[in-house]
Amino acid sequence: LDADVYGPSLPVIIHPDDDTVRRSPQGAAMVFPIEHEGVKMISLGFVSPKSGVPGSGADGGASVMRGPMAGRVVTQLLKGTDWGELDVLILDLPPGTGDVQLTICQELTLSGAVSVTTPSKLAVADAIKGVEMFD
Repeated sequence: LDADVYGPSLPVIIHPDDDTVRRSPQGAAMVFPIEHEGVKMISLGFVSPKSGVPGSGADGGASVMRGPMAGRVVTQLLKGTDWGELDVLILDLPPGTGDVQLTICQELTLSGAVSVTTPSKLAVADAIKGVEMFD
């Protein structure tokens, strides 16, 4: 799940043969994830720019939204996706300890976390704060 709604990266690095987000029969607001090489995924970058969400679509431009809206978008991507059976759900989060991370903590029971960062002092300092948040 590409939960970095401020700068979705999945559409930049992964190019599925079919990147159309389709509705699920599970409910009006439910969608199927996109599958690529056997991996299910969803990103704001795969959502139609006609959805009305700032920054949606592969060329959606800047995702300018306040915290509560970012939280709603993350919740919709998380709970509005008909994931089916999953062994694990990997979340790509934006840097820091903001509204996206708070929403994840409120909406999910996490069983573990892995933090990946670049070796710069600033990035490491931000990653440490993020890890402390999930403790």
